[in-house]
Amino acid sequence: MNRYIKISLLFSVIMGVASAQSSIEGTVTDNNGNALAGANVLIDGTSVGSAANTDGTYRIDISSGTMGGNTVTLTASYIGHTSQSVSVDVPTSGSVTQNFSLAVDAIGLKTISVTALGFETNRDKQGSTSVSVTPSDMTRSGEALIMNSLSSKASNVIVNAVSGDPGSGSSIRIRGNNTISGSSQPLVVVDGMPINNSQIYGNSSRFGGVTQQSRMNDLNANDVKSVEVLKGASAAALWGSRAANGVIVIQTKDGAAGNMKMSYKHTTSYDEIHEKIPMQTTYGQGRNGKWTTHAESWGDKIADRAGGEDTYNKDKAYFVSDIGDTPFTQYTITQKNSKKTFVNDNFNQIFGTGKLNQDDFQVSGGDQSKTYLFSYSRLRQDGMIRNSFYDRDNVRLNTRFKLSNKITMSSKVGYTYSESNRIQRGSNVAGLMLGLLRNAPDFDMTHYKGTYVSGGTEYTNRHRAYRRYLGGSSTNPIYSNPLWTVNEHKNLTRVNRLMMSNEMNITPFPGTEVVLRGGLDQFTDNRESFYPIGSAGSGINSGAFDMARITNRETNYDVIARQNVELSSNISMVATAGWNLNDRKYSRSSSWIDGFLVNTDKHTTSVNTAAEASSVSNGRLFLRSTRAYGVLSLDALDQIFVNVSMASETHSTISKAYMYPAVDVAYQMTDLLNGMASFISFAKLRVAYGQVGVRPGAHRFETLAESGFGYSSYSDPVSVGQWGGGYRVDDDKGNPELKPEVKTETEFGVDFRFMDDKLSLSLTSYQNEVTDMLISNALTPTSGYDTQYSNSASMENKGLEIDGSWSVMNQATTGLDLSFNWATNKNKVLSLSGTDVLNLGSGSVNSVARVGYPIGSLWGIGSQTVDGTVNGKFILDDNGFPQITPTKMILGDPNPDWRGTLGMTARLSNFTVNMLFEHSEGGEYSPRTLWVLRRFGTTQDTENEVTLTKDLKNVDGKVIPSGTTVRGFIKDFGGGDVLLDEAWFRHGIGGGFGDNQAYNFSIKDATFSRIRELSLSYLMKSDAITDMTGLNSLTFTATGRNLFAWYKDLVGVDPGVNVGGIQTGSGLEYFSNPVTKSFLFSVSANF
Repeated sequence: MNRYIKISLLFSVIMGVASAQSSIEGTVTDNNGNALAGANVLIDGTSVGSAANTDGTYRIDISSGTMGGNTVTLTASYIGHTSQSVSVDVPTSGSVTQNFSLAVDAIGLKTISVTALGFETNRDKQGSTSVSVTPSDMTRSGEALIMNSLSSKASNVIVNAVSGDPGSGSSIRIRGNNTISGSSQPLVVVDGMPINNSQIYGNSSRFGGVTQQSRMNDLNANDVKSVEVLKGASAAALWGSRAANGVIVIQTKDGAAGNMKMSYKHTTSYDEIHEKIPMQTTYGQGRNGKWTTHAESWGDKIADRAGGEDTYNKDKAYFVSDIGDTPFTQYTITQKNSKKTFVNDNFNQIFGTGKLNQDDFQVSGGDQSKTYLFSYSRLRQDGMIRNSFYDRDNVRLNTRFKLSNKITMSSKVGYTYSESNRIQRGSNVAGLMLGLLRNAPDFDMTHYKGTYVSGGTEYTNRHRAYRRYLGGSSTNPIYSNPLWTVNEHKNLTRVNRLMMSNEMNITPFPGTEVVLRGGLDQFTDNRESFYPIGSAGSGINSGAFDMARITNRETNYDVIARQNVELSSNISMVATAGWNLNDRKYSRSSSWIDGFLVNTDKHTTSVNTAAEASSVSNGRLFLRSTRAYGVLSLDALDQIFVNVSMASETHSTISKAYMYPAVDVAYQMTDLLNGMASFISFAKLRVAYGQVGVRPGAHRFETLAESGFGYSSYSDPVSVGQWGGGYRVDDDKGNPELKPEVKTETEFGVDFRFMDDKLSLSLTSYQNEVTDMLISNALTPTSGYDTQYSNSASMENKGLEIDGSWSVMNQATTGLDLSFNWATNKNKVLSLSGTDVLNLGSGSVNSVARVGYPIGSLWGIGSQTVDGTVNGKFILDDNGFPQITPTKMILGDPNPDWRGTLGMTARLSNFTVNMLFEHSEGGEYSPRTLWVLRRFGTTQDTENEVTLTKDLKNVDGKVIPSGTTVRGFIKDFGGGDVLLDEAWFRHGIGGGFGDNQAYNFSIKDATFSRIRELSLSYLMKSDAITDMTGLNSLTFTATGRNLFAWYKDLVGVDPGVNVGGIQTGSGLEYFSNPVTKSFLFSVSANF
């Protein structure tokens, strides 16, 4: 009995102690209510604490007799977020609830980085260079295209748009140019799967036709969790021959455990032209001060006309049109009387206010064994160019399952459907801006289509433009009326794309992890181009219909094993080994029909079934590679961190396997410096070395056969197609010894944080040399071949990068954060194996590679100078004018001297203001649009009048007497004043196209400053509203993009535009469709 009494008493004591225990519990989330799994919650001054579970919940048990009845300070912390401390009254028994909502830490978040293999790591322990771009910075800009949302977000990462057409492509350049003939775009990896980011032009030229999409833009920025830009070769080396241009690693969002959460965001954007070329309205169509029907606008002064209606001869040919509000008849003009000008009216018929509507819906939830995230995005964009549009639908389902304590599996699947119509542009007789900007100011282009009547004969559906104001009997209008281009041409693209990444994580033992990955990226791009009879252009004048189907399928598999090893109490190591298989299949099939037998707008191949009116072509590409790779990561004394990696790659386009080594070392010298300067809270010295490559083009080992060739001898061309087709040995000789281009890069850098991490500063100096660059070398005719593709060139890049941020103020209701970056990159071509100049594009001013100059240097006819350089003293003719060079010369370097950005985020109560300012210093730019328009006399640049105070000569040697009022300028080229009049601009060397121009005068300084983004947000959050509606928060945002820009030398042209798209060259503009400035309004609701 006594035994039972003792046991009962002991049990009562234990229960009493247990009942006397107390606890603190609650949740840790971010500002959007997402659980922060793994967040630490600790009672200050003790070791008592807890880590948040996958649903964000935590619980801290307080032993009896310790803290019960006292007030303690409780601190919650999570990497990349600002710690939060609160006072909590600990009960003597029972539980108290304390929830935490942690704000993003602008400094701390940047310490999280994602490696080339997609693993998160601590940036403070890395010696390589990479930079993170936060999703909030991307989505706040409201860009429809994810590539454009990366602009100005990181040093030495330059994003340029091809045009402002909805859905058009962009280019990304990281640390300058790293190849001549290979792919110039960075590798994009989404959830461990390398995805296609091509910009396939097909039947359109990079310099004419329509712009094509960049496939990276199939992603929805609202689905993105993180973006890591791997700039250094050491950071990207594991990707081998695909990494020379850098790697962009994207992770999409995961579901969050806990109650189901929903969010909805609506964005409306209004787009207008960012830069508009000023046009003149003083002089009419014609030449030599008289109205004529010539192409130029060097005619009479409009204000001096008689006024009223023009004088007509109604007995001659005329044109009738029912386009517009009222019927229109244009008779043959015998005298121009009207003083009306139509510059603005014509412009407004082509351009309006573009509009974008985007709706994004996300739902996520789950528990400790499974999570899910489903999202749907609907984007509808009408471009500022009428009839242009871009529609996109994105569906995504990301799931994660915990199959056991040792196995988890995730699946991320995204589907995209897009449809678009973009407008002709560039070097193209049907180009929109070419037709609009050359149009005479006194010509109303409204009535662009109708019936031409001459001698009683009617010619229906004729194309009317300012050069042929009556239309004419011919179906060839020479150049298009812009309204014909906008309303009659169709360039449709429909894309279906599936991106999928599956991953299984196995942890058989503590410290051991095995990762199995499999991914698929597949898209089909269906294109249609329709040009009715009467369209400008020799190939489409009689009507043309083009269809193309492009398919691309890429699969990627990885097996990765990781092992954590404690070598001693102060040294640990993580060993990683992996194997990769990548397989890509590409095909393109297209058909072309011309010579329509009926005048129709039906998109059908039945318009002409004759064999000679149609052509069919197809092409296929097969690529396969395998990589074996390993990484050793050492941590010594928690101060020295070493990463050593090696990738061995075999590729179907390379003759043998190649190795890509890398090593980086980081030394945290915080303790060393903190004793000397207490304001230093973190310091790191780093050095990195690595090699990456560019693979050769496919199917270049052997000399192949070619078909579709022709021969011509003056006016007697012969095509093999006329004789039933055939093949011949290709005149490009195969090369069985091809190997990849190799970029070897060395980096040195330091990272500092000051004043308890309020201020951060990072400096990186790098130098790389690219050897064995692949180019086509010319061969002697006696060899029987024209060229051979070989490893024959080299070049180098050197640069300096500075990145930083400063948390000026960070309080509960107020805050001010600044961020900044600055970068410079110097490029030089070192060798071309005897080749003098390699053309990288086409045009009278072109991008080239030449030894001793930066790649992409501008190349064209210039002015003769004493020292032979573009900036030398002119060699003048007898009239005092420059003379053009007999051959082309280097005209300038399009690469900027440096670029920098300054960002600001200010918080006051529930209001937040964000601003991003960008400046680019130096570099040359070739706005050939402005130069050509000098010949046509349509811009304000040619409107100036001057009254001579002395006799002056013009370029023809004609003396213009003193007292004469002349349309033009007075200029001194070094031999005294001369007159730049119509002769100089229209048929001299001072305006126009072709290789008879002094293009050195067309080159402009590309320096600019702009406010890239400016936004104001208001967060509405109320417990009462949450209790009544379940709505956690509402955020209202107004954003402006490209609101203001200042240019040192340019007028009406944005130097960020490059007509050649993603080619290696830059700094070229030729009648490109303009880019936009935008005003956005969005509302986000979180449930």
